[in-house]
Amino acid sequence: MVVVFDLDDTLYDEIEFVKSGFKEVCAFLQNEIYFDFMWSEFLKEGSGKIFDKLIQKFNLTISLEKLVEIYRFHFPEINLDADTKILLTHLKKKIKLALITDGHYITQKNKFAALGLEKFIEFPVFTDTLNTKKPDKKPFMYVSDFFCDNKYVYVADNPKKDFFAPKELNWFTIRYKNPKGIYRDIKNNADVEIENLGEVATILDGL
Repeated sequence: MVVVFDLDDTLYDEIEFVKSGFKEVCAFLQNEIYFDFMWSEFLKEGSGKIFDKLIQKFNLTISLEKLVEIYRFHFPEINLDADTKILLTHLKKKIKLALITDGHYITQKNKFAALGLEKFIEFPVFTDTLNTKKPDKKPFMYVSDFFCDNKYVYVADNPKKDFFAPKELNWFTIRYKNPKGIYRDIKNNADVEIENLGEVATILDGL
């Protein structure tokens, strides 16, 4: 069996990356007061136009492109929580582990490194390097070609894109309904839905 994880809002809460990115921007601009503004705007409207608003609000002379670059490519202060570490440690003893994640390659690779996932994940797939993204089947087939196993399980959080391809490939799918995730209110379309990532181990025991 191969268990394949999504990254953002599955193995860690993506909101922690957002906080880390805002702090990095503040450090670059040498003013921590900007954090409260960005955080407030993020909670109200999401991350869409935050840096545009920051530049306008404080009459900054820095370019939007530079702020986006700082945010996107910083090495984040993020961590696996204790329960996720326990789960991955347990699974690694008896199951092969992989990862499929969308997003800019450098951003996602930095997250992977910051979380120490190289200790657990045998085969990470950054879809950006394959010039594709979910729900395309290509990254999932890339994983199956690597392992040549007969049973795959995909654990992810986003019903809008995560489960279409693996279900077509007859993978078993687990939706983690992350209470802090932005897709938490979207109806489940995976085989099973859980609200605690630790439940993965119990489900796998029954497969």
